[in-house]
Amino acid sequence: MNPKLESKYLFLEKSRNKLLNSLEEIDEETLNTIPSEGKWSIGQIAAHLLHVEQLTIGYIQKKLQKEEEHQTSSLKHMVNSVLLKLALTSGMKFKAPQVAADVPETVSLSSLRTQWDDTRYKLEDLLTALPPQMLDKCLFRHPYAGMLTISQTLTFMQDHFNHHLPQINHLKQQLTK
Repeated sequence: MNPKLESKYLFLEKSRNKLLNSLEEIDEETLNTIPSEGKWSIGQIAAHLLHVEQLTIGYIQKKLQKEEEHQTSSLKHMVNSVLLKLALTSGMKFKAPQVAADVPETVSLSSLRTQWDDTRYKLEDLLTALPPQMLDKCLFRHPYAGMLTISQTLTFMQDHFNHHLPQINHLKQQLTK
């Protein structure tokens, strides 16, 4: 695996494991408590994070299977990636794109962990098998930012995770008083 991608992957893994370990401290009822009308539970937020990763990996896998010339990253793609980062780190709230807004009614932490482990194995395999000439190619289409390289995609995944982490921590604190 490319060292830059490996570093980003390992940081994603560290973040995920820290979150899942912290969720072991709460019971299933608290995990699935919806704080108010139209809001997600802690478990639903975590399931959303997993779902976004699954969609992202699936898109990249399909893109790599196509016998087409992949677009090389340009200044426009870099600017869009930076704008996406700024949006996710701004603290602003966003409505999840419809494709990523489907979350289960209830979540089992053990099932979530198993599915997320499987998803991360797929991501690791994808990153390991990615040929070096694909590093500057646009492989993922973000619903708002457009096409991103694999490095920009990993940055998005981490920023997306970090965007939702304060929500989870706030709910955890609110529900376990």
